[in-house]
Amino acid sequence: MRRSPDHILRLIAFGLGGLAALFAAVELATTAAPEAPVEPSAGDDPLQEDLARCRTMTPEDMNTDTTCRAAWAEHRRRFLGLPADNTEEE
Repeated sequence: MRRSPDHILRLIAFGLGGLAALFAAVELATTAAPEAPVEPSAGDDPLQEDLARCRTMTPEDMNTDTTCRAAWAEHRRRFLGLPADNTEEE
């Protein structure tokens, strides 16, 4: 019993369509309920409290707020492991 090439191509197309639908369903299931980002607790660190407040500001407000600019500069310094700027000399 020999099948025609059209019949074989039709079966392949349905199979590939089914695989595409399966992959789409899996991808949709994994992205449908994204996990909420975990916010680090501020704890006793006032820098974290300042950064949390600064994250809610618009870029225009950020340019004029010196407290936020200083907080982000300190955060960068800590993240990069740079030494503290000690401007006071004994």
